[in-house]
Amino acid sequence: KIGSLLAVVFIPIGFNDWRASTAILTGISAKESVVSTLSVLTGTSGVALSASLNEIFTPLSAYAFLVFTVLYMPCVAAFAATKRELGSYSQALLTAAFQTVVAYLVAFLIYQIGSFWF
Repeated sequence: KIGSLLAVVFIPIGFNDWRASTAILTGISAKESVVSTLSVLTGTSGVALSASLNEIFTPLSAYAFLVFTVLYMPCVAAFAATKRELGSYSQALLTAAFQTVVAYLVAFLIYQIGSFWF
């Protein structure tokens, strides 16, 4: 349900499928879990996963998804290290928010500008 509600936020960056937004949520625990979550939610793995992902993403939206996934808030372990280094929970939250906003903006630009050509 949360993934479905969150999917609306990702429409401007090309992936409005609940499975993609759910994978983004699980990526907060560990970035590796994004692919695992997509595999579980599509019920496929390996080569079959590639075919299933074609139903969720276009090549351009897949690229925007990749960029967003790489740039958005780090996993919980990295967040904890950031908090420890900065010495403040609020500073760590600001850092995570900044990274997520930058990820969204970069993915937005990629998808919107790329939409003119593809």
